[in-house]
Amino acid sequence: MQLAVLVERIDERKYRAETAQPVSLIAEGRTREEAVDRLLELAQQRLSAGEIVHLELSEGEVPHPWIPYAGVWKDHPDFDAFLNNIANDRRRLDQAESEE
Repeated sequence: MQLAVLVERIDERKYRAETAQPVSLIAEGRTREEAVDRLLELAQQRLSAGEIVHLELSEGEVPHPWIPYAGVWKDHPDFDAFLNNIANDRRRLDQAESEE
């Protein structure tokens, strides 16, 4: 397994190594190598105490959050007027843009 690690110099005498995947870890050291070695040690300790499980999420399992609201206004008495106002505004804006 490989980890992508961000190594940053914090100040004149300190470095930070950080990773977010598969677990979030941060380690610091006096040198770049020491920070990376400490991060590796932390990762090994953390991963030896558990396991990484990969889950497959199907997009079909989670409905779009707006689906329950689809068609909620279709029978409202002002719905057609509302749609006409939107269409008129769009035509007005399109005309104004084409005149620029």
